[in-house]
Amino acid sequence: MTFSTYSVRVALVAAVFASGSTANVVAFTKGMFCQNDYGTADAPNAAAATAPLWNLTWTDWFLHGKCRDNPPPDNEFLNVPANGAFTVEIASNRAWTTLSYNGGKASDWPDGKVHPDNWSTSIVDSNYPPSTSGCIGSPNIHAHSESDAAGTAFAISYNNDINTVNVSDFTVFSVLPNTPYKRIATYQVPNLPACPSGGCLCAWAWIPNHCGQDSIYMNAYRCQVTGATASAKSLASPVPAQWCESDPSKCIDGPKQMTVQYQAQGNNVKLPSGNQKDGSKPSPGYNLKMGFKSGAQTDIFSNETAPVTPNTCADPPTVIVMETVTVTLDLPSETSPASRRSLFGKRNLSFAAQK
Repeated sequence: MTFSTYSVRVALVAAVFASGSTANVVAFTKGMFCQNDYGTADAPNAAAATAPLWNLTWTDWFLHGKCRDNPPPDNEFLNVPANGAFTVEIASNRAWTTLSYNGGKASDWPDGKVHPDNWSTSIVDSNYPPSTSGCIGSPNIHAHSESDAAGTAFAISYNNDINTVNVSDFTVFSVLPNTPYKRIATYQVPNLPACPSGGCLCAWAWIPNHCGQDSIYMNAYRCQVTGATASAKSLASPVPAQWCESDPSKCIDGPKQMTVQYQAQGNNVKLPSGNQKDGSKPSPGYNLKMGFKSGAQTDIFSNETAPVTPNTCADPPTVIVMETVTVTLDLPSETSPASRRSLFGKRNLSFAAQK
């Protein structure tokens, strides 16, 4: 390697790190699409899935467009434990997670930097001034503080064909309020049924509460429900959520789709005119404004037990073994058959006539 080649390569890595520190964020974990950007070679600085989605066609925004063509390695899944919880790493670059560099560049924050525990735009730090929109600039979480973070969600589809799945196949099953904020994020899981052979598809979604360009974020994951029981109920068909900040009676109960807004096509929510309670225009995030409660979404099930799948086995049938045994007894001829049976407990025996 010549000195000039080495210098160019170092410059490229430095540029990636610099851009990653101000980029937006996504949930990094095993099983994610675009884990290596748009290729198969290991990409420790992957950040393609963090790009915001705005004013795009369905092909370009659904599950982050080109990321649908870049699946995780075969047999790699995000494990989603029924009635449990799972943890992901929210970051602006894979470099800032434990999936790269053995975690050596990861901090408590999505940008790999060190910030005050209660980092907000009201805390003066000359090294990390607010963005031009007046939001926290690094990490770029489109918020003034943790309390202002709009909330993120995970959804699941039991149609695991990335080429035919659609928004209507995904049901939001877990909501984490006041995220994204720090790197580690843990989501609670309801009593999900087992996935079909080959697993399920999951999606991470986020719609910021303004504070910068209005956009959405969405990425796909190969996932597997672990610990599922044969008695788990199927998911009912999800419907689009509905704005209900000013009237909770209008909130949609039951299973809800991921929310799509600010796109050239495919938007599935109608926002009211005027402002929301904080004085800004309505923002359809994963929070109570759209009827999304915190934690595991337990109202998403139908009344039907989910079909038994290859990883949910029925009890084995009872097997009765018949055995013929010949016994020779030296008994007085006057011994009755009943007396002879008593010698063998409750065995089902028959006796041939004496010759």
